[in-house]
Amino acid sequence: RLIGAYWLPNAFGDAYAYTEQIYYLRRAILQGTFSLSSLFGFWLPLYQLICAVISAIAGSPVYVPKLVSAFCGGGVSLLVLLLTWQLTASRSLSLAAAAIAAVNPYHVLYSASAMTDIPHAFVILLCAYCCIRDRFVPATLWALIAGLIRIESWVLIPIIPLAYLLKPSHSNTIRNRIRALLNTTLLTVLLCAGPVFWLVVTWRATGTLWKYFEIRNNYIVETLASSPWLAHLSLSRVGLDSVRLVYTSNPIVLYFAVVVLLVLFRNNTSGIVCRVRQLLTTAQGLVLAFFFAHLIFLVVAYLTRNQPEIWPRYGLIFFSLGLPLLAYGVAFCAPPTGSRSAWNLRLLYLTGGLFALQFCVQLIDVTRIVLKPDNNLITAQFLEDQRRADDTTTIYCEDGAIRVLSGIPLEEFKDQYNSPADANAFMDSLKKNQVRLLVYKDLPGSRLKELIASINSRQQRTGITLEKVIPKPRNQVGSDIIVYRIHEGELAEVTTKHRGRSVGAALRGRPMLR
Repeated sequence: RLIGAYWLPNAFGDAYAYTEQIYYLRRAILQGTFSLSSLFGFWLPLYQLICAVISAIAGSPVYVPKLVSAFCGGGVSLLVLLLTWQLTASRSLSLAAAAIAAVNPYHVLYSASAMTDIPHAFVILLCAYCCIRDRFVPATLWALIAGLIRIESWVLIPIIPLAYLLKPSHSNTIRNRIRALLNTTLLTVLLCAGPVFWLVVTWRATGTLWKYFEIRNNYIVETLASSPWLAHLSLSRVGLDSVRLVYTSNPIVLYFAVVVLLVLFRNNTSGIVCRVRQLLTTAQGLVLAFFFAHLIFLVVAYLTRNQPEIWPRYGLIFFSLGLPLLAYGVAFCAPPTGSRSAWNLRLLYLTGGLFALQFCVQLIDVTRIVLKPDNNLITAQFLEDQRRADDTTTIYCEDGAIRVLSGIPLEEFKDQYNSPADANAFMDSLKKNQVRLLVYKDLPGSRLKELIASINSRQQRTGITLEKVIPKPRNQVGSDIIVYRIHEGELAEVTTKHRGRSVGAALRGRPMLR
């Protein structure tokens, strides 16, 4: 309950932002205005572009991303089965690993969300499977795709070419070595095309190659500045983030990933080069390389404050990659003694117990997430009702989730990107654009709080008065989102009193310009 309650408010904030970007990409495609600059945003663009192209043909930019994630979720379960079969050649272990992945509550939850976690995991598992089958060209293409979905997959750039170069068949003759070296260079160039492409997109959109990283850094700085809890790596904070990661990836999965790695290194004592060769030229070694490369990237980013928090969904890729390693560990890492059968029995009980516990806890957590009213949705429904009552209503809203859920065309909103930052100019823009609804939500880097305070303190001189009212939501909720009614001139008296409970986490008012 502690874990779920702590991360729940931000569980799907990114999903709405992805959907918003898909909406704009789809519109650019349909209007014929699409260019490289259209791809630039806070996230790498390939998942959004794929969904935008599909929705441009099929419609529904809200549901297409969910369907793409659902397809990838099914693909993850299938690839877990195939990878486990490659590692163990055991039908029962392969089916068990696939079933565990398929019914995992968090896997199911994010397979139905417009987020990149499951599509990215699908591409990574597919890349690992191609590497195991010695299909390095397709593996490189999948790694390139993964690197255009999430930036952490750039860690595969040295791994895949090196795995190809170290294949035993490439060291037979000088001719094979030269050919392997040339092919390795080509694979490396192809993998580097992803980061280079993104730098070109950034340059075309902003005029600066490194602007993307500056934007991310500014976001991190603002996030850390607005949250004292994140400013320091305290023991309690590191502990909570560690529990989140283990909570999703499962402790027995992490344990066997380490066990398989230690057994692999223990069986080869010929030096670091031979150990690296064995790591990248065996099926279990390749899965281990993918697993720990992504884990090390996440840990380093977290410790260097480039990743302010670790959310439970980050563990999904380790859960998926770790299940084949768990099956391999169960099959081949038992003690070579007479007590092997007893050890396997105890291990089976422990593994089954941990997976059952994870399933029950996550099922409760996911059920709570699904059933709990979405505060953003409540706000969006309120705005939608106001818009239906008066289709000329202009709304200022900085939160992408609310804009997407309202169903109102996104270009009809006013937000921080098409409004001035100066207080006086901002007030003039409210009057000029006849803004009737002002939605406040405490977002990192937003100046709306101080702008509202400035309006309230100077209402006689500005000719604007903000009235905070309590709307009647469709469902009873609480709220940290405030909607203001805007009046031209000083508000002498509010004749209409709204009754009802305060909306603790979704609404506390509604704006209108009269």
